Amino acid sequence: MITRVAVLFRRKIQWGNQLGKKIGFPTLNFNVGSFKDAHSFGVYVARVDIAGKQYQGALFFGPKFGPRNKLCLEVYVLGLHRTIYRQRVTFEIIKKIRGAKRFKSVDRLKKQIERDVKAILKF
Repeated sequence: MITRVAVLFRRKIQWGNQLGKKIGFPTLNFNVGSFKDAHSFGVYVARVDIAGKQYQGALFFGPKFGPRNKLCLEVYVLGLHRTIYRQRVTFEIIKKIRGAKRFKSVDRLKKQIERDVKAILKF
């Protein structure tokens, strides 16, 4: 019998560059830390706990959009309609849905996020 072992991450939310918010997908941004040692670049289905309330999330780990290749770890939290900063949240990786991609425009990025969210809603 195969047993799934949950790996939980607890991180403090950091201030991001606000691109997600501008295109309709505000994200919680985190310090990459040791996450980079255990996970490959891509988009993951995540379970997010904020102050005891559970949400589904689209977690991205990889190079930021734009000319700089700075690594980022961010989660778009489905159903979260408020701004939160400097809080600690817990998240769990459920499944990787795709690898990281580079986008030539913000519009293409937005369309891919829309597809990712549709895929995540099936979990």
